[in-house]
Parts: sequence; structure tokens; C-alpha cells
Amino acid sequence: MITPRTQTAIAVLKCIYARDYGTCIKPCTLTEGQMRILLPQLTNAGLIILKDAENPLETQSYTPARKAVEISLLDILEATGEHLNCNRPITEQFYAQYGRAAQKLGIINQIARIYLKEITLTDL
Repeated sequence: MITPRTQTAIAVLKCIYARDYGTCIKPCTLTEGQMRILLPQLTNAGLIILKDAENPLETQSYTPARKAVEISLLDILEATGEHLNCNRPITEQFYAQYGRAAQKLGIINQIARIYLKEITLTDL
């Protein structure tokens, strides 16, 4: 259910929040290109803050932006653009196209979003 990319984002966030940069994620597991994409995504989402602009590709250059308990799985999915099929609201166009089925899917989608919001970084 959680993609490898989402798992990586969780691991990076846990390292930054634990301030445990040497043991919790091996530097060789993420390429420079992956870090160049992931860290700005997490920063732009307000999950972490860049404190050392000289080394923006190192997890040590970041600090938590909020308490870990305030970061949900939904926050991480939205920051990285990763998907569970229920991590985005259903659009008006979808409702117009699929009618009654869209209403049922909208309910499922909304319930899933509520529960995803309750799963915090400390639970993962």
C-alpha cells in the first residue's frame, strides 16, 4: 500500500526528526538525484526546514518544521505526490462523469482521508 518512494520519504523524515543521520538511512540508499527532488518536496510542504543552505542534499542540513506527531501519512503522500487511491479529493468533473458511483467513491475517499490524517509520523 505504501510505495517504496513513500517509505523512503518516511525514513528521511524519521532521520531528520530523530537527528540520527548516520544510522537510520544509509547514504548509498538514495541517489543525489533522489535527494535533489525529495528534500525540496518535504521543505515546500512545511515538513522540514533547510538550516544549512551550503549542503542542501544532506539530511543534517534540515530541521523539523513541526512536531512529529503533527505529521500525517496524508501530509507525506501529498508532499511527495505519491498515491494511495484515496489521497486526493474527488473532483466535480469526476462526480459529473460517474454519478452515483462517484458518490460512493467520494464517501470512501473522504473516510480514508480522515483516517490517513490520524496516522502520524510517530505511528509509522
